[in-house]
Amino acid sequence: MVTKRGNSTFDKASPLTGEVLATYPLTSREDAHAVVASSRVVFQSWKKTTIESRGRLIRKVAQLLEENQDSLAQIVRAETGKPLADSLGEIGGAIEMGYMLAAHGRFPMGKLLPSAIPLRQARLQRVPLGVAVLIVTYNAPIPNFAWKIFPALMAGNTVIVKPSPHTPGSAEAFVRVLHEAGIPEDVVRVVHGDGTTAAGLIEAGAELVSFTGSYPTGVLVMESAAKTLAKTVIELGGSNPLVVFADAAVEKAARTAKDSAFSNAGQRCASASRVIVESSVLDQFLVEVREACVGLLVGTSDDASIGTLIDGHTAGAFEAYLDECEKAGAHVERLGSLAGSSDATVLPALVTGLDPRSDVGSREVFGPVMRVFGFSQEQEAIELANATEFGLTAAVWTSDIVKAERVVAEIQAGVININGPTHGAEINFPFGGFKHSGNGSRDAGVDAIEAYSDVQVVSNFFGV
Repeated sequence: MVTKRGNSTFDKASPLTGEVLATYPLTSREDAHAVVASSRVVFQSWKKTTIESRGRLIRKVAQLLEENQDSLAQIVRAETGKPLADSLGEIGGAIEMGYMLAAHGRFPMGKLLPSAIPLRQARLQRVPLGVAVLIVTYNAPIPNFAWKIFPALMAGNTVIVKPSPHTPGSAEAFVRVLHEAGIPEDVVRVVHGDGTTAAGLIEAGAELVSFTGSYPTGVLVMESAAKTLAKTVIELGGSNPLVVFADAAVEKAARTAKDSAFSNAGQRCASASRVIVESSVLDQFLVEVREACVGLLVGTSDDASIGTLIDGHTAGAFEAYLDECEKAGAHVERLGSLAGSSDATVLPALVTGLDPRSDVGSREVFGPVMRVFGFSQEQEAIELANATEFGLTAAVWTSDIVKAERVVAEIQAGVININGPTHGAEINFPFGGFKHSGNGSRDAGVDAIEAYSDVQVVSNFFGV
């Protein structure tokens, strides 16, 4: 829960208890301009450090994250309402991202380019861009910070982190670790605020803008960044299909679909919110989903396996969406049982009977919902999988690998798993999507530094 306290501050409350955790500054547009100008000055010295030395600093950050993961996880749990085990798991991903990118300080960078001119030697090299503004969403704060901050710093940029107002404490704690590791405080800074703050950072002329969030906000970010020709890394939402054919291991598919749809309280851009099942096994699949949810504990208690949504407002919007489904003729079934509750707690929903091509059947829902649709023919399954404006992730379940590859070739998504979940990206895999799920850029992956740097070609004419 975020409430504005005055003209220059806001309160962050825990979705677990409603208790105000801390009060943070609400950075004005003008102050955002000043932060960018200051970071541009610092960039002139930071860019001269070697990538090997920056790698050693990131390696130290990863070591400190390991040492402090328990306290960090407690902060994340308090701010997001997710179970402590989930918070720890996410921090583990950030640690691995740090170690992987730190190693890039010793990897080959750039290429030698052939030339048609005798005695001309040309090379391609990666160079830093300047000030990198990183606008980070709340659903998995620590990995989201790591995916953006580490490659931006390794590339030689100065960094301004604008976290979601829902996770300001997680951002402060993460960046404190960077400073403790030896990264100068003016090289990476946290700026708190709202959309006005973000707009100020972008319009001040930051050379790179990296954003993860919703499609409508992503469009606004790109429109603003276009005015200064800033490089953009844009990762947006998803309404991801999990397709189950009759020859699949239906019980395993159902359990995987349950995890894909409901883990992190459905607050994943990679959640399986649309499950498309061959009609001959549809009833069996639904039985298996219900069975998988027996004993599922949802809520604020320490033993809950699914936590809260980010705040009461989001929970209210989720319930309103389910009302909309019922008005559209769908059957809505709630699964699991409460284990402690707050105004941010919702039970997962199994929804059947929607038109899969309707807005209510295909839109992104940032909450624990599984909409299930039937199909009869392979081509119909493909068409339903693609019946959304998004194209982030997908999964295909079948025992026929030829069929699987045939279907994968037709699905419009940036990440596709065969006989797996729709989520579960690894730090060495590039992550991003098609259509309204992004602008073609990719976070994470072994080539992450390329997204946060620019290309320079240098030639030496030895014949002069």
